[in-house]
Amino acid sequence: MARQPKWVATLLACVALAVGFALLAQWQVSRAVIEATVERVDSETIVPIESILEPMTPQQLSDGGRRVTFDGSLEGDTIFITGKQANGVEAQWVVTNVMVDESCLPVVVGWAAAGAQPTAPAESPEVLSWSGRLVPSDDMLASEFQEPGREAVSAYDLVNLWECDSMFDGYVVSDTALLGLTVVESRPPVPNTVLNWLNVFYAL
Repeated sequence: MARQPKWVATLLACVALAVGFALLAQWQVSRAVIEATVERVDSETIVPIESILEPMTPQQLSDGGRRVTFDGSLEGDTIFITGKQANGVEAQWVVTNVMVDESCLPVVVGWAAAGAQPTAPAESPEVLSWSGRLVPSDDMLASEFQEPGREAVSAYDLVNLWECDSMFDGYVVSDTALLGLTVVESRPPVPNTVLNWLNVFYAL
């Protein structure tokens, strides 16, 4: 039966139709990629942190990775983030609480080798000028927020640990290090690419 001319012709028609659909899908996918919008944000121009982020408000994704400046004093609250890599060695971050206009802001003030016992910054009422890169809070995974040796930095965790009445969402990687620590290198964020989802839908 399959060798009858009408069924052979039907098979060839189905194959041609499938090939045509495949080519059309490939064309739509290529259009979705070619016409993708690249969201570029000027992350390297330093701006006051208050101009892009208010305390107790969610951080916008487009502001993650921007360089900021702020004035604040050391509160003496410090945590050590383990499981980091720096200069090819296992390291730990030193994250301290900087009070900016009565709101807590976690600041990475440097790194030390894993297993070392770096000195935590002491509380100081002196208001200092800071600059660094604003980073969104790490995802909340319970196993990463247990003492000793936290593995993530999250404002949602630290607001309770440090007993803050007000807090910024995210943390800042400081341009300068304290107490003999080494500066944590922070790189500009990779631009986000937004696909044309209508073309993707057509491809499907």
